Amino acid sequence: MSTTDELERLLQERFEISTTQFVDALKFLPITRPWAASLAEDAARLLDEAGLVENPDAFVAAGTEVAGEVARLAVTAFTADEVASGLGISASRVRQKRLAGELWAIPDGQTWVFPILQFETGDDGGPTRQVRGLDQVLKQLPADLHPVAVAGFLRTPQPDLFHERPRTVIEWLRDGGEVDKAAAVAANADWYTV
Repeated sequence: MSTTDELERLLQERFEISTTQFVDALKFLPITRPWAASLAEDAARLLDEAGLVENPDAFVAAGTEVAGEVARLAVTAFTADEVASGLGISASRVRQKRLAGELWAIPDGQTWVFPILQFETGDDGGPTRQVRGLDQVLKQLPADLHPVAVAGFLRTPQPDLFHERPRTVIEWLRDGGEVDKAAAVAANADWYTV
């Protein structure tokens, strides 16, 4: 099996995406320079002595996982036209909602796509409406928050959204939870120290 064939198989198996979609996702990621975040020699030696040695493969694995998740978000997302049609609004209104932070969109080449996670869907799989109150939660998130961080936040149970167990923001809102409480969780998250 060639390396290309193996890569295609692994991407499909692990992320349910093609190599083309993976390459598109890589283009979206910022350029990183691991060496720019290197530790001082004394600090590195202390960590090495404690058994916490550097693993270059971990950096590659993490980057691959993030690129795969970005690709999965983009591949399963709705286009602006699909959102406009499904929500019964104009394409310009979709654009206005995206710019206002009321609809979550991620860049996809020369256009924007809207992750499915934020929508209720109909029998045809298309969007019928945005999850109740999510527009107010999205406005509380930092505008430059990475799409994988947004998806992770929406899918992770939040201790402050508790009803028999911690709920995700999406579960909380779909179950009729207070919108203000979900928005406060987003507003109070310490995004840059996580």
